[in-house]
Amino acid sequence: MDSKDKISLEFTEDMHGFYIKPQAQDIPYDDLGTYQFAYQEGEKSQAALKFRLTIAIDDIDQFVKDPKLRAKATGYVECDELGGRCAVEKGTFNLFVRSLNERERDIVKEMHYTLYFYDSNRKPYTFYGFKAIKEGEMTEGWDETTTLYTRVWQGHSETPSVVFAYGVLRLTASDFARQMTTFKSSGKTFSDRAHAMLRFAEVFAGNLWDAYEPKLFESEPEVWKRHLITVNSDEGVKDAERNIYEFATEDNLQLRLTRFKRSKSKDVVMLIHGLTTSTDMYVMPEHYNITQYLLDHGFEDVWSFDWRGSRRFPYNLKPHRYTIDHIALFDMPAALNKMREVLGPSVNIHVVCHCVGSIGFMCSLAAKKISGIKSIVSNSVSLKPMISTYGKFKIALAPGFVEYILRYAYLTPDFAYLPGPAQGKLLSKLVSLFHRECQEPSCHMISFMWGTGAPAAYVHKNISPVTHRRLTDLFGGTSVNYHRHIRKMVFSGAAVPMVDLQDPRFDLPENYLEAAAKGLPPTFLISGTENKVFPGSNKATYEALKELNPQLPIQFKGFPGYGHQDIYMGRKCAEEIFPSILEFLNQQKG
Repeated sequence: MDSKDKISLEFTEDMHGFYIKPQAQDIPYDDLGTYQFAYQEGEKSQAALKFRLTIAIDDIDQFVKDPKLRAKATGYVECDELGGRCAVEKGTFNLFVRSLNERERDIVKEMHYTLYFYDSNRKPYTFYGFKAIKEGEMTEGWDETTTLYTRVWQGHSETPSVVFAYGVLRLTASDFARQMTTFKSSGKTFSDRAHAMLRFAEVFAGNLWDAYEPKLFESEPEVWKRHLITVNSDEGVKDAERNIYEFATEDNLQLRLTRFKRSKSKDVVMLIHGLTTSTDMYVMPEHYNITQYLLDHGFEDVWSFDWRGSRRFPYNLKPHRYTIDHIALFDMPAALNKMREVLGPSVNIHVVCHCVGSIGFMCSLAAKKISGIKSIVSNSVSLKPMISTYGKFKIALAPGFVEYILRYAYLTPDFAYLPGPAQGKLLSKLVSLFHRECQEPSCHMISFMWGTGAPAAYVHKNISPVTHRRLTDLFGGTSVNYHRHIRKMVFSGAAVPMVDLQDPRFDLPENYLEAAAKGLPPTFLISGTENKVFPGSNKATYEALKELNPQLPIQFKGFPGYGHQDIYMGRKCAEEIFPSILEFLNQQKG
């Protein structure tokens, strides 16, 4: 082969997907979950976006030497809202380049598509898309090289002006098979054409190897050593005195209250987390968290309670038969007794509770194991747990299957990061096969553990990219026995005990919901309208309590666009959620 001869290579690529129009222009480049959310919403309305491009490399030998691995892209972008097929006037494809996002440290390479075109009215638009190649395992390569995170904006420019749409395009298996038949080369001989194909394959495979090789041969998974934020720290709370109070329950577990105090207050707030989370969910430094928000808005003494389901304790990482009754009987009374011991009897205690912590607290109150509460804010679920039809099928079978067939003492989002072919790691990979909404396996496991959805525990666009990357620091493992109790409540139609009520140790009502209807302090039941863990539960609780006792001082509010966990862990909660909670708490001040 004459070294002066240029050998070209080209291939055609088809990608299909969906989009939505942005409500605001601040679409973070690095927030892959936001793009995935747009895809899911666009799919519902069938807002389709696709392209067919021919990627042309004039000189394969020069291409592989180019640090930006640039090629020419021609073809069309198709979108009904823009008038159908729009010819690409000028297009550039970069095979592998350094990530444009310096914060997303685990994205090591990206593929870029920049296409200039005009709509049917000759209005200029720019199509920009990138494929994110993360530091990870080879098994992730298919998803990463076939998922294109996309934005379309007005004008022909390299930086966004007015964003018209954003979403995700995907290369299907059939598209890929067809793409493999479109490779063409100008090589005069079979050897020349084979040379072009091999050179392209070498640079493609070599860049993938650069991304994945460190994970294949390092002695420990990198995720074990990388923490974006100090684990179990309270660095998200500023300008407050911090004190920790440890105490024991009657069944001999050591629990903890963390106090954030600016001044002595007549009204204090007690925060209660959900199962597998912890105080961490209320002190997250990546956004304006609720502890800081309350301190800054008149509640200058805030307590956070880590009960037995906290990620900060090891109690869930071994077999046990704890139920929500144990939380109601032992955890809540012990915590309130400790607070009263420190604060005295005259201080007003306002409770903000979430998820299983909310069920446990409300059951304890209904059973009269605690008293003297000034007001309550309960998120997602309380006295009438409800789950989806598929969720009922899953919760009916899963506890026994997990414990006695799979032989797991607990489930955890950490399974994905276990070394080698560990049993939990294989389960995580199986779960991830059914979750293409993002590329974070811990997110997939959380959806498997709780609720039904993609994702189940929150709406992706509401979660900060930092939060999404540190899910294993915020969500821990859990035994499945709590699921058994929730199952009983769901099929009973209300919160009911699971322990043997004939046992004199357990002085509990037969029905917590009916017991609570006899009297409650002012209570604000809230939930996201997109809740896929306990859909409709708190609204149903409100309606049931009002039917049983119309005089109860309770109210309900649903927050559009929010799910289960993002009510407190969302990046815009201080703007969209917390003001409603603050308004209620201010109304209940003593």
